[in-house]
Amino acid sequence: MICELAISIGLLCVGVHAQQAQNCVYQSLKCGSVLLATPYRYTAAQLQAAVNDTASIPPLGTAELSRTLYHCTDILGTITGNSYCFAGCDTKPGLRNDQCIL
Repeated sequence: MICELAISIGLLCVGVHAQQAQNCVYQSLKCGSVLLATPYRYTAAQLQAAVNDTASIPPLGTAELSRTLYHCTDILGTITGNSYCFAGCDTKPGLRNDQCIL
């Protein structure tokens, strides 16, 4: 009984760990649409806070957050708003930096 309980708790912990979101890579640039999706799963509230802390970006609506370029500032996954991409945000595969469409 105790052994079964220990195994169940261990499996639960492994499952929870597997579902945790990945932090963006230090010093990289990522589009909001990428940060909202798997494997990152940042929330709209986190993206909004990053934009609000950046004086060069005006207040944005929820729909505009995915068209914003964010800078990953540390290894803990902290992000800051880099720029709002008027023409859209171009996502790049892998570890390459995303960029605004010109």
